[in-house]
Amino acid sequence: MARLQIHTGLPDVSLDVIIPEFMKNRKAREQGLSREEYYASRNLPVLWLLHGGMGDATDWPRYSRIEMYAEEKGLIVVCPTGNNGNWVNMVQGNAWEDVVTEKLWEFVHSNFPTSDKPEDNYIAGLSMGGYGALRIGLRHPERYSRIGAFSSGIGIPQEYAVGEFKIPGADMAFGDPEKILGSEYDGFQAAKDRAAAGGDLPPVYISCGTKDRLYGINAEFRDHLISLGYDVTWDEGPYGHEWRFWDEQAEKFIKTLP
Repeated sequence: MARLQIHTGLPDVSLDVIIPEFMKNRKAREQGLSREEYYASRNLPVLWLLHGGMGDATDWPRYSRIEMYAEEKGLIVVCPTGNNGNWVNMVQGNAWEDVVTEKLWEFVHSNFPTSDKPEDNYIAGLSMGGYGALRIGLRHPERYSRIGAFSSGIGIPQEYAVGEFKIPGADMAFGDPEKILGSEYDGFQAAKDRAAAGGDLPPVYISCGTKDRLYGINAEFRDHLISLGYDVTWDEGPYGHEWRFWDEQAEKFIKTLP
């Protein structure tokens, strides 16, 4: 397993990329691929893994066993830095959704042996990154086929609308709090829009610790997805907002991937 830390040249954007090594990829060996064919084949699936608030690209590799899980599954894992931009196109600031779905998408698929087919690309995250993964995954069926969200901040727009979400820079991300509900920033609305558009709905893995203050809103979003016809996998455990839970959930989510 190789881990690369990359400065992309894009403003404020760095990446940690985890690449499964040829000799440890059982599927490649079973297919009879040579090392050269393996790295030239461009068919490795990709997990786009988003960090939470106050985090960066190094969080997942440092605080979880994501390298081991990726190696076991034969996944490339891409962990971008998104600062505290909530993974949205900010009213004032970086267009983080576009950075992930366009600029980094092109960068990764141009420089690594990855598949750019939506069925081979999955997006997940924790806390703020869980909100980002849900929103981005639901809004971009042309990119991602499966979504994972652990202790997600899916209720960020609802809290912001009533003045309860006070993370620095939230006003720069979302603008007028009176206009956020039902807007492009609202994950509940994104789920409705995706269902109304027709076509296949992505399987969604969603989880939260029972001691986490975000448990209620995540359970509410779970029920919202189910009511719209989504295939939802739910998990919970006796945890707060903590890495012990997120590490466990990353492994469980990866095991659900095809």
